[in-house]
Amino acid sequence: MTSMIANPAQYSDTEKKIIRAFLKDVNFTSGTWADPNIEGIRSSVKQHYIAEQQYRCCYCQQELINEHGRAWDVEHVISRSQHPRLMFEPRNLAVACTECNGNKSNVSVTRKESVRLPTAPASYLIVHPHFDRYEEHIEIEGNYTFHALTDKGSFTIHHCELYRIRARIARIKKPIRDRRFEQDVGNLRMAKTVDEARPVVAAILERIKIEEEAGKAQ
Repeated sequence: MTSMIANPAQYSDTEKKIIRAFLKDVNFTSGTWADPNIEGIRSSVKQHYIAEQQYRCCYCQQELINEHGRAWDVEHVISRSQHPRLMFEPRNLAVACTECNGNKSNVSVTRKESVRLPTAPASYLIVHPHFDRYEEHIEIEGNYTFHALTDKGSFTIHHCELYRIRARIARIKKPIRDRRFEQDVGNLRMAKTVDEARPVVAAILERIKIEEEAGKAQ
């Protein structure tokens, strides 16, 4: 399989002219994205990626057969607050469900800062919808359980809080609160020897013990 997004959004000549004008404006900031004068650009970008991603969130891969604006967020992989000038870069854009987008927020997703958009997959800590093959980093068991296959997969699961979906579907009233637990499970799957697995198993057992003690104390 290829990356989730094979065809980045393309701007019309008129849209390019508007974007260039905004980028040259001395008052240009990350908040420019909310300017009513680019509402049409935001809408066309959103509709393009909804179709391109086949109604699936770029991070949790959950299917949302819904074109309603409130069901989707235009996702800036490198956040607008960290790099405003990549705000309109098509390969920095995708659509995400509102929860994944909100959980990821403004977390740094690149290994180092760059003036231009990095295009090498290794430059990113997160599974990138334009440059990565999702299935190489995250395995989805059934529809709701996410297993990290790589460090990049662990980063994505943790920062987008993908474990929330399994907890919700299973109607777990008191899910494990320590977010590192999900990462430990992913690391265990990546272990190739008993020696590599042993400390991870120990960490998992310790976290379970802490959760049990916390539950008894309530």
